[in-house]
Formats: sequence, C-alpha cells, structure tokens
Amino acid sequence: MTEMYENYIFEGGSYKHRKLVELIEDLGGYIITKRIFAQEAQITFAAPIEDYEHIVACVKEIQGSIRKAPLLGTEIAVVAPTVTRHHLPHPLCDIAEFLRRRGAQTNMIGLARGVGRRIAQLTKRERALIEEHDVAVVCLGNFRRCIEEKVKLFADLNVPVVVTGLPEIKDDLEGCIYVSGIGRYPHRFKRLTEIDLLRNVADAVERAVKAKKEELSMDPPLVPPFFVKNEIASQVEDLKYTVSPGPIVLKLNGVRVKLLFDLYAKDVYNVRVLDYKLGEISRIRRSQIRNYILVDLLPKSLLPRTMQTEAA
Repeated sequence: MTEMYENYIFEGGSYKHRKLVELIEDLGGYIITKRIFAQEAQITFAAPIEDYEHIVACVKEIQGSIRKAPLLGTEIAVVAPTVTRHHLPHPLCDIAEFLRRRGAQTNMIGLARGVGRRIAQLTKRERALIEEHDVAVVCLGNFRRCIEEKVKLFADLNVPVVVTGLPEIKDDLEGCIYVSGIGRYPHRFKRLTEIDLLRNVADAVERAVKAKKEELSMDPPLVPPFFVKNEIASQVEDLKYTVSPGPIVLKLNGVRVKLLFDLYAKDVYNVRVLDYKLGEISRIRRSQIRNYILVDLLPKSLLPRTMQTEAA
C-alpha cells in the first residue's frame, strides 16, 4: 500500500470507456468518480505513477483526453467574512470553481461575525468546521490593515491557510500563504489577467497540499484513502440510496461519508479493511456538516504494535 499514486481526470466519449476502467483496475489503480452524460464520460481516478504511459496509450486509442488533477482527493474550504451582498467578495465563486476544475471538492463557508477589522470573530463551531478540510482559502478585501488584523483569526488553525486580498504585502503574513491582486471586485472573473490570478490561488493551494502530503508520507496510514472509499462503498448498503452525487468525499487522510452519524457510525466502524475493522485503524467522528461521518485514518505509529509489524 506504499506505492506512489498520481491523480488524473479522463474526458471523452462514453464509447469504450470500460476499456480504460478495466486497465486502471488491472494496474492496481482506483476509480474515484465515474460520470456518464449521454455520449460523454468523465472519470477521475488514481493510478501508479510508473504506469502513466500505459494509461496515455489507452486514452489515445479510445480518443479521449487525460490531465493530471493535483487537487483530486482533497476537500477545500473557501471562506468569506460573510455571505451578505455588502461584504461577500464576488471572486469567491470563481475561486471555488477553479479549484474544482483541478480536482478539488470545495465547500463555501460564510462566517457569522467575520465583518469589521476590530470586531471580526471566529466561533468555536466555525473553527471546527474549517479544520475538517484539508486546506482553507480565506477571501478578504481591499485594505491592508484590515487583512493583517483578520489574518490573526486564522493563523492558528490546524490546516494550511491561503489568504487572498487586493494589496501587495511583501512581509509574510502570520502562518498563512498570501495571494495578492484579488479584492472585492463587483464582477465575475473573465479576462486573461483575472484567470491568471485564479491560477495563482490554485498554485498556492497546490503547494500547501504538496507540503501536507509530504508531512503525511513521513508516517502514512495503513491504507490510502481511496482504498477505504471503495471498501465503504461496497460494504455499506444504504449508500446506494443516497441522493447526493458524491456520497463519499475523499480527503488527504481519510473520507467524509454523507450518512447520518447517529444511524450509520457503527456500520462504518465495522467495515472490513484488509484484516481489520475500519474503526481499529481510524478515528470515526461526527462532522459539523449535517451530522455526517468523518473518518480520519491513523498513522502507522499510532496503531497497535501487532498491526505495525504486519503492515511492515
């Protein structure tokens, strides 16, 4: 399970897409999502890095296209001071959509008391909600002093934070990655220069994700998250009846299962992963989002010694 994987997005005709799916499975890869729209197909998947050439050859044969998705398997919080029209930065939606096109799952969060340089607050529940994600992108406004004050609210979060704002700030902001040029514009981003700004945000998020992946690789879990996703999907029967288009959301170190915690936490705990129950190799807890189920995979160093020996 220590094999290195890369994430990809396939787009092409639905005709013969099964050939690619079978190849991915034969190579030891994992299908993350598969969407068929009439004659079009979009497949997101993870596959061993060394097998990339075989995948490209198959994609050419079935006349599709493939691109790497560096943010696939991540859940990003896009945070605004508030959702009211007087303070919500318009580029917020553009940032979220741009990150989705690179493979990320995004959730937009508006703070209850995020307005004002001196009175802005971050509640305990909002902090816990943001920390459920892999990275937080905080969209602020046009004034340097306001940005420097508000950043202090997010500096001690347990997830990497990317902050956007209009002014150039040469000094490093406390505990955050800062991307300038994106303020409170009254329009959607369409020009090439504006698309470049969105690309800067996505690049900053990718750097944060890469650093977090390197940190996790120092003490990885027993199995990768996409392996856990497949096992949950095949063993929890009621997932087939959920109305959500993505009932299981991949994270860097676990998954979010869109089932009620009180009703299904025990079922998720008892999912068999290799020779163990999922609850034995992970922490299963209640999500702040609609009482869903969060599964945080434990690093090998925190597993019982017998498990560590078998994993080695």
